[in-house]
Amino acid sequence: MIAVCGLLAAPNAANAQSDEWFVGSHPDYHAAMVRDLDGVIVAVYVAKEPSIYASPLLMETVAPACDAAQPVEMHGTQAIMAFGSTAEERLAEVRNAVQGFFDRSVESCPVADDFEARFFHRFDDAYLATDALLMEAGIFPLEKGDE
Repeated sequence: MIAVCGLLAAPNAANAQSDEWFVGSHPDYHAAMVRDLDGVIVAVYVAKEPSIYASPLLMETVAPACDAAQPVEMHGTQAIMAFGSTAEERLAEVRNAVQGFFDRSVESCPVADDFEARFFHRFDDAYLATDALLMEAGIFPLEKGDE
């Protein structure tokens, strides 16, 4: 996660800034999109090194602790099975996964009324730019046997 979040601080020339979403490639990643808003972080990426997960598309997340009784950040990694044949179909899968993380991470935390809208601002654009990088790298579309 630290390496992916490092993309926020040290993007290379092959990236494009999409408002609050960092979108780009990196020597270690075919493509990544990263968002950090008030410590709620999501990174969706495909690393160049194989992973132990069942899909090359991974999501790493961090949600800050907001419950004083359980002062531990939530950090997770999960595979996203984006098998859609079009970018829009894959977008729906990725958005669903990110929405699930977001919903879980703020369920016990009071957040501003506009927090979700700010977090997902230009999400679709950022994902579609990431998807285009993954198409160019030959990662997408995935076949069912790629799992």
